[in-house]
Amino acid sequence: MVRPGLPRSCLRALAPTCALAWIVAACGSNASSKGTSPAGDDGGGSAARTDSGSDGAAGVDAAADAPGSGPVDGASDSGHEEGGPAPAPRCAAGDRQEWSGAVANTGMTVAVCSSCGASYVVASNGTGSDGQASVANGSTTVTIDVPAGGTATSANVADNPADGTVTVCATGTSHACLPNGTPNQKYCNPYRDLTSLNPERIDQGVDYGGAGPIYAMGPGTIDVFENRNDTGWPGGTFVSYKLTAGPAAGREIYLAENIDLDPSLKSGSFVYNGTALGTLVNASPDSESGWGVAGQGVTAEYGCYTEGCMTPLGVNFNTLLVCLGSPSGTMGQGGCCPQPTGWPTDWCTEIAGWQ
Repeated sequence: MVRPGLPRSCLRALAPTCALAWIVAACGSNASSKGTSPAGDDGGGSAARTDSGSDGAAGVDAAADAPGSGPVDGASDSGHEEGGPAPAPRCAAGDRQEWSGAVANTGMTVAVCSSCGASYVVASNGTGSDGQASVANGSTTVTIDVPAGGTATSANVADNPADGTVTVCATGTSHACLPNGTPNQKYCNPYRDLTSLNPERIDQGVDYGGAGPIYAMGPGTIDVFENRNDTGWPGGTFVSYKLTAGPAAGREIYLAENIDLDPSLKSGSFVYNGTALGTLVNASPDSESGWGVAGQGVTAEYGCYTEGCMTPLGVNFNTLLVCLGSPSGTMGQGGCCPQPTGWPTDWCTEIAGWQ
């Protein structure tokens, strides 16, 4: 039988010179060799994880393409010992992927993922030798081993409280870090750690009773800070901050009433989903939060509100909180304020499309 792929000059059964030529590839065969990676034909993508892996990052699909993935400026897949680029890793479902792409000249591809108050990294190794990846917050560094052609997920590391960022580095064929700290921009339930959480009425905002820390919803900057000295609010506390990322970017959120604010905060302070704005005291008048007005220390519907009325923007803010996992406030009687325009109403879809 004639071997497939032989050139026509080799089809003469009794042509010893050509038979010899086949052996030394002198007949110009068009057959070519194809290298394989150490992990198999797909160049890696095994679901290997280290013991330091986070439970919150389970189910990572390392072989799936991440939205917006790509190399950082100046990044390159050059230096890979074998195979093609490492497959783009993915964050766990429900966590926000803040960045995904190649780390310059290392043969490593990473996804930087945000949970509530913390971040982690999922790393994929496209080289033929073991590598490492790390995530750091300025005081704590977690390093994981990433097997050749494989994937690993780090434990969670609390974000740098000054700016909500972490620094991610990789070591493969060389060592490199992402050029800038990656911020945690995820929206989270501000009431997630309250004990004896009790949803109450919806008025200008949403009222909750309970005890414990109340967090900022997402990244922003405080512009009004009144800690137990605002005579216009029961309990004396009023703080508001403007969100700087996500579907509610540019909107103002206020938190008021029976709360002891963190005294290290002030007007101009950075906040994010890991910032505890203050501690709720489990006593009347409890707490209220909703949409505010930048720099004015009032609610968005202050001008039309009457005591006890359920306002449209109070309902709107309640919808957002429910989408983030908070229990709904109690619906009441409306009619005091007109229906506003220009506000998203389907916050669940808005958040899902962004996170």
